[in-house]
Amino acid sequence: MTIFANSILGSLYHRMDQRVVVFCGNGYHSLGLIRCLGEGGYRPECYCFGHKCDLILSSKYISKGKKFESAEAILDHLLHHYPYYDEKPILLTIPDVPAFLIDQHLDELKEKFVLMNASEQGKLGYWMDKRNMAKMAQKHGFSIPWTIELSREEAIPDSIRYPVFTKSIRTVDGGKGDESICRSKEELEEKRKIIASDRFLVTEYIQKKYEIDYFGMALKGRVYIDYYDAISRFSNDAFGYYGDIIKCQHDDFWKKCTAMMKEIGYEGLFDIEFLEDVNGKRYFMEVNFRVDGGIYKVTPGINLPAEWCRLVNMAQKDLPEALTTRKQRFTGMTEIQDFKSSVAHGSMNPLKWFWQFCRTDKYMLLNLRDPMPVLVWLFTSSRRECLRFTHIP
Repeated sequence: MTIFANSILGSLYHRMDQRVVVFCGNGYHSLGLIRCLGEGGYRPECYCFGHKCDLILSSKYISKGKKFESAEAILDHLLHHYPYYDEKPILLTIPDVPAFLIDQHLDELKEKFVLMNASEQGKLGYWMDKRNMAKMAQKHGFSIPWTIELSREEAIPDSIRYPVFTKSIRTVDGGKGDESICRSKEELEEKRKIIASDRFLVTEYIQKKYEIDYFGMALKGRVYIDYYDAISRFSNDAFGYYGDIIKCQHDDFWKKCTAMMKEIGYEGLFDIEFLEDVNGKRYFMEVNFRVDGGIYKVTPGINLPAEWCRLVNMAQKDLPEALTTRKQRFTGMTEIQDFKSSVAHGSMNPLKWFWQFCRTDKYMLLNLRDPMPVLVWLFTSSRRECLRFTHIP
């Protein structure tokens, strides 16, 4: 019994000693990553950009943190001001922009940090290009929506079938602002006037029944994909915030996902997005080569960021064949956005929503073990509403 207890304590002390650095944007998703690490026994440093950083930096799990004006300012700090340590800190990124910036400076930063990467500098940027990723997905047998590439100047073909969906070639070039449903040629003409990128994609619009997201981790030739979520409540032009998280069966679909990630050669946390239409057909959307925004909702089954930190420095021969998992099926909710998008907009009965809220296994904001972010959110939200109604500058 004493030997077992000493083993557990030794593992915990190692986690507390291991430096973990989070390079993140603002919002609940980054907070979810912080909580994954904290609940896994780590105390990360957090370098955040964006106007909601106070919410993230209030988490009790952060050992130290700082708000920066931009992602580029954090990159400069990591390159030129962050110290070298004998044992390299583990660096995790969320969302796409931090991951892209780290990839562009991989050769310099790998001397300081243990990094998620695609084997060589610039390769992650290559895979962030949705055109390249779509070709790889097709190679492995996935269906993709029909897609054409347009520029701001060229004529829009009359042969396009509407509605369509617009998006940037790489999310880092245009972001969510480039995404929109266009139901006619006229709407597409208006949309491309405000698209950030010089070139963009126009794809088939999928009437979705579910949003499917496979969560995984790849390391030294092994790929671990144990859970996916199935979101069934959403708006047509946005992703949903409530759904089931389900233990993967090792079926043909799972095998395709695993084979594709092995061929890409990426090492790190990732997720693979699909849409399932009303007829049950799944369409590949993209791979996110960084920590996924919904990763915290998966923790009743497995804590992937903590597993990555535990295993990343392990020799390949010592890596487990499979990761230890817990629940087979559970629910997760990004509660503030879900309330706004369903109840506040009048599309859902408040009592039904409250019943689902009470039965949810994991929330993105509400957390009795880490309550300060909720209090910060309440304070900033109430202050914002007061300013809006009183017009105080």
